[in-house]
Amino acid sequence: MLSQFESFFANKSNVNMSSYKTDNESGLPVLYLQDCKQSLWKKFHEQYPDSMKCTSFMTRLEGGRYQYKEDLGGLCMTCNECGYLVFDEIEKIIEMHVTDPGVRVSLLFIFLLYKELIQNLLIYNNK
Repeated sequence: MLSQFESFFANKSNVNMSSYKTDNESGLPVLYLQDCKQSLWKKFHEQYPDSMKCTSFMTRLEGGRYQYKEDLGGLCMTCNECGYLVFDEIEKIIEMHVTDPGVRVSLLFIFLLYKELIQNLLIYNNK
């Protein structure tokens, strides 16, 4: 069961591995979850239906090297310093207030490119 858990979180579609930050206890790189914990559980359970139960899965994600944006306060350090809104809030604002479908898709696309750029800059700057 543990090897399935480790294998699942070795997949880059599930986590981003920190290139500079390590877990104090294990010395292993911090892993930033790519999705919410519940979604990752569903994906894990589909891939390994006879493996661990949900409680065990969630317990293994607590603390340590697995971090989710909630654990980071929802803001990356750069955005926090610059005063930008949480990324999820920006997506909600676009969805709620932009009625033209073409404009909405364009804004969401631009926003996702910007979000990826910020993430890559943070990784590059922290090497």
